[in-house]
Amino acid sequence: MKKPCIELCLNGAYCDKAEDDDRPVDILETDYWKTVTPGSLLAGTRLKHGLTQKRLAALAGMSHATISAYETGKQPLSRRSAVRLAKVMDEDPDSFFENLR
Repeated sequence: MKKPCIELCLNGAYCDKAEDDDRPVDILETDYWKTVTPGSLLAGTRLKHGLTQKRLAALAGMSHATISAYETGKQPLSRRSAVRLAKVMDEDPDSFFENLR
């Protein structure tokens, strides 16, 4: 008999998940990457380092509004800015553009 399980999906909705759905899935084969942008990868990296947008902006010599615009996709993240931001966080600037389709 299958054991029901309730999980919170990435979009915030509840998902029903059956016991036999516990198999690993290659994330690159999912629709997840269709919503990933350089800005969302920047936001994830910033959060990984425990930085606020304001703190990252101050460290990189940029405005808070610029960081916000990059993360929300209102302004495209340029290679030059990616290098500058990555340096502050000791990350590879290419990580903001990886796996984008």
